[in-house]
Amino acid sequence: MKLGPVEIGGAVRVNLFDKSWVDETKPRDYWDFDTAMLDVDFSHGNWEASAQYRLYYYADPDYSSHFLHHGWAGYRFSETDYVRAGVQKVPFGPLPFASHSYFFSIFYYLGLEDDYDLGLAYHTQQGAWSFDAAYFLSDEGNYHGKSNDSARYSYDIVSDMGRSNKEENQLTGRAAYQLDHAGLGASEAGLSLLYGEIPNGATGETGSRVAAGLHWVGDFGPWNIITEAVYYDIDLKNPVGQDNRFVVMGAYDFPYQVASEAYVYSAGLSHSWKMSVLGLQGLTLYDDYSYMEKTASGFADTQQNVLGVSLDFEGPAFVYVDLLSGRNHAYASPDYGAAFGPGSADGGWQHRFNINVGFYF
Repeated sequence: MKLGPVEIGGAVRVNLFDKSWVDETKPRDYWDFDTAMLDVDFSHGNWEASAQYRLYYYADPDYSSHFLHHGWAGYRFSETDYVRAGVQKVPFGPLPFASHSYFFSIFYYLGLEDDYDLGLAYHTQQGAWSFDAAYFLSDEGNYHGKSNDSARYSYDIVSDMGRSNKEENQLTGRAAYQLDHAGLGASEAGLSLLYGEIPNGATGETGSRVAAGLHWVGDFGPWNIITEAVYYDIDLKNPVGQDNRFVVMGAYDFPYQVASEAYVYSAGLSHSWKMSVLGLQGLTLYDDYSYMEKTASGFADTQQNVLGVSLDFEGPAFVYVDLLSGRNHAYASPDYGAAFGPGSADGGWQHRFNINVGFYF
């Protein structure tokens, strides 16, 4: 709905699912409410702004959580040069996403894909080059929920599960170069760097987080390829006795452990078709694989693969049909809290079949 320079929209989404690790002998639900979201966008002259708020309801353990997804205001100097201030996407890795599916890649669960923080960012494009530079004062904040510090959309280092760490004063830089493959398609090669402070509320000392990533994205007709490799290291200043080999991260009102240092790799392939059949106007088949190699001795590595298809219908509906397979993965495991941290050497592959149906307005 458009009201002058303001446009209002939103969506409602539900999930239908089956989890391999749930005891078949116990009663369980096979569907769940995913989210309701409200969007407000503004554009007038060179000025622009955007905000989205989301509500989630969890049938188990039967409560709701709601929080800001993003909220920023900006000024465009040209079509390719702009500055934005507020809660916005961190410019790191392939943009807008490093994956094709509803479940993203492992990078998302580590706060390195589709991450939103509070800060100031500048984007410019110079010929085949594009550059992003950003300073983030803090993460996007904690909103309404039952956890201590995890009621938020994107994964951040949080003060939860007995830990007192948080993100502050983060600098992010991204450079990417567009390559033209002589009419066969185009691709982008890029480098991303991140440095931020991690103060500890219990000790009063400040640790740090660094991350460096390389990515390559290719578009060849209906085919799309996304690849990324990242190294990150989080240096914590916890009280004596707390294990520095893992950090606590949180989102959706649920915290969990994440290894403090790892090499992470991903590769995704998709093929899209345009069509007009029974209201279906587009279909994309994809497979995304990612691997998290933890450096700490005794920590079991994490793997994720998502085989799926997205269906774009005329009007309001968009559907993901995914088979998520994971090993030591919080969303494909009975061990949510430690899967991305220590994990388990005996942890086998688990599977979640998921259909996400969204109605957008």
